Amino acid sequence: MDMDWIKRALAQPGKSQRGLATALGIDPSGVSRLLAGSRELKASELKALVDYLGVKPPTQMLGPDGLSEPAAYGSPVLGGGELDTGAGKVLPAVATLDKDVEVRGVAVGGEDAGFAFNGEVIDYARRPPGLIGSRNVFAIYVVGESMAPRYDEGDMVFVHPGRPPRPGCDVIVELHGKDGEPGACYIKRLQRRTPTRLVLSQFNPAREIVLPLQKVRNVYRILTAAELLGL
Repeated sequence: MDMDWIKRALAQPGKSQRGLATALGIDPSGVSRLLAGSRELKASELKALVDYLGVKPPTQMLGPDGLSEPAAYGSPVLGGGELDTGAGKVLPAVATLDKDVEVRGVAVGGEDAGFAFNGEVIDYARRPPGLIGSRNVFAIYVVGESMAPRYDEGDMVFVHPGRPPRPGCDVIVELHGKDGEPGACYIKRLQRRTPTRLVLSQFNPAREIVLPLQKVRNVYRILTAAELLGL
């Protein structure tokens, strides 16, 4: 996607990459990757972006009603706000989806962008079409940049505890805590699982991580976009 319109707007007096990062709720490095073309602009970020820049985005980025929430799926919008996936499946309009998925709070701390579930529900997210009728699903906001550009800090990811992790998928690994305290959690990619070890990888910086299974409490698979859409 051509980002020249954003670069031109940032050249206005009083505008900056750091200010844009604050408006979007992301790390400044995420704005740098956006301008370089290595990070996609999420539809959910578009309104905050144009509000900060004070400019109108390119026509092809707008839905039929302007900055419409249904455009977040990246699919053509039908007359009633439904979305045509182009695969013979019509998805409901985002605004009609129940906002009942718990967004679990995390306590940030430790090295390697570790965090812990703090036991609180900090928000509720709209239920993606692929999770309608599913129980025990939850979402969190990504902490750290260790999986960038796959996930940037502040991105929301969804988890269904009933869907088992498999090699090659992205996961949240929760470790056992000490003396009843919450254990550290990490977002990584699952490479393989042996009878005694969990082998993970991360992107930024690229490296392999090996954890003894006795230290691992839970491994949650992060759902893909196709799973969220029910495709």
